[in-house]
Amino acid sequence: MAGIRTFDAFPKTEEVYKKKSTKGGITSILTYIFLLFICWTEFGKFFGGYIDQQYTVDNVVRETVQINMDLYVNIKCQHIHINVRDETKDRKLVIQELNLEDMPFFIPYDSKVNDVNDIVTPELDDIVGDAIPAEFREKLDTRQFFNEDDPESQKHLPQFNGCHIFGSIPVNRVKGELQITASGFGYYGKRPPIEEVNFAHAINEFSFGDFYPYINNPLDKTARFNKEDPLSAYVYHVSAIPMKYKKMGVEIDTFQYSVNDYRHSVKDMRRKSLSVFPGIFFKYNFEALSIEVSDIRISFFQFIIRLVAIMSFFVFVVSWIFTIIDLLLVNILGPKWSLRYQPDTQSGGILT
Repeated sequence: MAGIRTFDAFPKTEEVYKKKSTKGGITSILTYIFLLFICWTEFGKFFGGYIDQQYTVDNVVRETVQINMDLYVNIKCQHIHINVRDETKDRKLVIQELNLEDMPFFIPYDSKVNDVNDIVTPELDDIVGDAIPAEFREKLDTRQFFNEDDPESQKHLPQFNGCHIFGSIPVNRVKGELQITASGFGYYGKRPPIEEVNFAHAINEFSFGDFYPYINNPLDKTARFNKEDPLSAYVYHVSAIPMKYKKMGVEIDTFQYSVNDYRHSVKDMRRKSLSVFPGIFFKYNFEALSIEVSDIRISFFQFIIRLVAIMSFFVFVVSWIFTIIDLLLVNILGPKWSLRYQPDTQSGGILT
């Protein structure tokens, strides 16, 4: 027994009589490349985070909500009445809280006429980039830029047939209606000449909550007019929902809304006996749900565990697939098709 130095109960073929296959090397290289791709994608997810959306019942008690508006209306400011009515039977004359400027009415060239913008859910990065708070400017007397007493200036004096309405007003956070009508239509007052009543309009801004002028809304840059029937009533049904956006410590609390619009002509009002007067009506409602959009980032420790688990599972699956395919090829097509080893064709064996 002293002469026995090594003992192998499972004799194996000497490496000199084996030839490694290049197929296995190619498979290993492809596996390593795919592992690098997994690392690259996981690092991108770690640094970029992912977007999480949560729908919950709005638990924030808000007694009032701010409405921001900027409109051009084809009627003189002196004929306009602006009121807010809601389900609490509260009626508020808000014309005193808004700014009204005389202007020559026109529709901006980039407005979408007789249509609304597509309802598009904005991306989180767009909201964070565009959420720059602002305030409306003070009211200006636009007539001061023209000398109406100068006969020469009167030749080039524009026709101030419109009104620029802009500002922010607080309203009760219940279902309500913002009414822009003419004096004597629906409320007590002296009616203006009928030929001066025309509620064709262009909406530059209409939003809820804090005033973020760079965030796009469905009614922004839209316009309505009816040349054949200037005594039309334009009705907007607006459904607003609270939105909260969070990214890297920044929180933006605002509202998004959907809208349907209708137009009632004088003939429709008479035929259907509608109690609708010429004007612009925003019928708004606030949803009970709220949406929170957050940018979520996992910790570095969680990232390492996730990366190791994914790569280990991938290597385990690939090794088993490689072994099974190699076994099938050897048993079906013969040893020369092995992905791991191939016999040496240059050697005839030990006796040669």
